[in-house]
Amino acid sequence: MWSSVVFLLLLLLLFTCCVVAPAPRGREEAKAKDEMYNTEGLSHKDAHDQEYFRYITQIVGELEKDENFKKMTENVTEEDITSGKLADILDHVGHDVRKKMDEIKRMEVEYQRDLIKRNKHKHMADISTAYWNPVHHHNQETFTKDDFSVLLQRHSKTIEDLEEKRHEEFKKHELRKEHERREALTKMTEEEIKNAEKIRKETAAAHEVIHEPGHKAQIEEVWDKSDGYDPENFNPRTFFYLHDKNGDGYLDYFESETFFLHDLEKLYNSSNPDIDWWARSEELERMRLHMLKVMDKDGDGLISYDEFMKETSADDWEKDEEWKSVGEDEQIFTETEYEEYEKLLNEVKLEAEKAKADKETKEAKETKETKETKETKEATETKETKETKDQLGN
Repeated sequence: MWSSVVFLLLLLLLFTCCVVAPAPRGREEAKAKDEMYNTEGLSHKDAHDQEYFRYITQIVGELEKDENFKKMTENVTEEDITSGKLADILDHVGHDVRKKMDEIKRMEVEYQRDLIKRNKHKHMADISTAYWNPVHHHNQETFTKDDFSVLLQRHSKTIEDLEEKRHEEFKKHELRKEHERREALTKMTEEEIKNAEKIRKETAAAHEVIHEPGHKAQIEEVWDKSDGYDPENFNPRTFFYLHDKNGDGYLDYFESETFFLHDLEKLYNSSNPDIDWWARSEELERMRLHMLKVMDKDGDGLISYDEFMKETSADDWEKDEEWKSVGEDEQIFTETEYEEYEKLLNEVKLEAEKAKADKETKEAKETKETKETKETKEATETKETKETKDQLGN
């Protein structure tokens, strides 16, 4: 079983589109290693992220070989990671592992220093963004708690950035939908607009009741509707192990998602050809995060067997506030933000129209010049032909 810190780090890799695969062998291992070092063709940010993940993967890989580290990180919390407190565990790591980490650090310094000198790693030369890399540290010989702490801080910053990016991307999606809706309204009569608004409101309120994620009514509905068990004989222990697919005693990111598939169908019927898959995905994430808030007491992103069982006997277990879907209980964007979006769209439209007009003007000019050149050539040829005939006539 992965320790909590490793799970969180690997989950971050997944969110940033990196693939966590079984350890390769032989040629595959060499190829995978080469790809981790290859940043060619990547954007500045993506190259920077890959360098970070490559380095921290090497460090954590060595730490996982230490039994003390594995034991002490089994119950680590998200707060331990974000605050850098986890770095204190380094004091209990064995000498051999510490020596190997020192070696990794020195090799990293040498690698980055060489590439920066050859102007091949511009993205790593800026200390304000690459502060976590040992090439910018005064101590470039030994891996210390400070090294581990800044790596963990960088990890936390990336998590925050990903969350912010997800929210912003979804907001853009909703702004685009609203723009299309309002554009359609401009082509309708007043009666058609009234009917369209009526249908929209009725559709939004038409779904079945959604129970609060992570509480009795919602969990028992999964037991009944999704798992197919007798609703009168709910057994929390059986339920947990039924969803703990890999049997490690924890409900991870993917296992906990299965709790909400039935509710998602109420809101976003997958058989509907017009389903908004983006909104469905956002809803799933909201439900999952809410359940973690209810059950995940140590904040490690996992729900342990003990955490789940304690919640089923807690005072708030039977609490059931009706769940409001995306947009029902919160405003996704303000009218000011929408006006800014419309302004941006108009600017893009004007730029496109200008580019098109410039292209047409250029093509018209080239056509005119080609025509004039052709007429001049024809006139010259006609004149030369006439002169030739006159000479022959004489």
